[in-house]
Formats: sequence, C-alpha cells, structure tokens
Amino acid sequence: MELLAGANSYDILKGNYVYLDNDFLNLLYKNADVFTQSLEYLKSSERIVDPFTKFEFLRGIYVPGEKKAMENFIDFFTSPINHNDLFLNIQKNALALSMIYCHNKMAKGVSTVDLLLAGRIMYHASEPLLITGNKKDFPSCIFDNLTVFNIEQISDGSIQSFSVVKFNREKFKTCIENLDKVA
Repeated sequence: MELLAGANSYDILKGNYVYLDNDFLNLLYKNADVFTQSLEYLKSSERIVDPFTKFEFLRGIYVPGEKKAMENFIDFFTSPINHNDLFLNIQKNALALSMIYCHNKMAKGVSTVDLLLAGRIMYHASEPLLITGNKKDFPSCIFDNLTVFNIEQISDGSIQSFSVVKFNREKFKTCIENLDKVA
C-alpha cells in the first residue's frame, strides 16, 4: 500500500491538532508502510484519538492476544481530556448536527460515534482537523474538505480515499439559522 497526497497536504496538517477517525486508525494499525508514510505528513501535528474513537477501535477485537497490541498502538496517540462538563457540550453539538443532518436528508447511516467526534471537534476553538474515510458523516454543508489522502493497494491498483476535513463555524451557523426557520 502506498499513501498518495496532494503537494500541499503537509502544509495543511502542519502545526494542527489532527483527529484520526476509526477507519483511518484501523488502516494505520494494519499497514506499517501507510503508518510510516502518514507519520511523515503528521510529524508536525498533534495526532489525537478521541475516547469514542478509541472505544470503536478496541471493541472489535476477536483474535486472542490482539487486545494488548491494539492498546499499545492506540497509546501512541494523544487522547483529549474527557470529563462530564465537556461531554455535555459534545453531546449538545452532536444533537445539533444530528438535527441538521436530518433536515438536509443526510442522516442515514451516520454513526453516533462520528456525531460525537464531530461534536468534540466543534467544541474546540482551535478548530482541529479530522482524517476520515467517512466523508458522508462530515458533510460539506458544515465541514470544509482541505485535502485527500489516497491509499493505493499496490496488488490491484484500487484506491481508498481519506478526507482531511475542518469544521466551518460559519457554515454551521447558517445551517442552524435555516433549521430555526422551520422549527
């Protein structure tokens, strides 16, 4: 596997907090080459795994002995502070997103974990970035797509895409205003 990215991807990620969605995290865990290549792009970034993403990552352990290896892998990444007051804000943001998605007929198949992850990203004033293969869970009406990582499967030439997205407060505000008009 080979990671292919736009020439400006390093500059986009540089100095930012970058959350990793479960699908990208799983790819990194299962493929040492892509992990190493992605670290080159992320070396000047704070790589973060949300507690909900960690839960999603670890919940699918089926192979005996795999749990410890997966926990060691996930501990390589930073985990944000997680306390009740923060969760209440995350939950409020996730609910607002859910209502916007429903209003815009985009709610089908959006996971609760991704809504909560988006809610955490919205909470931060620094507006961190997110790498996800589930672009539909982070739609363009609220999130800006900054760049794309394409992962090429060398054996068959297939390509899997991962978007680097950023929460856009102005777009969100417009969506809330539109939602308020129909409420």
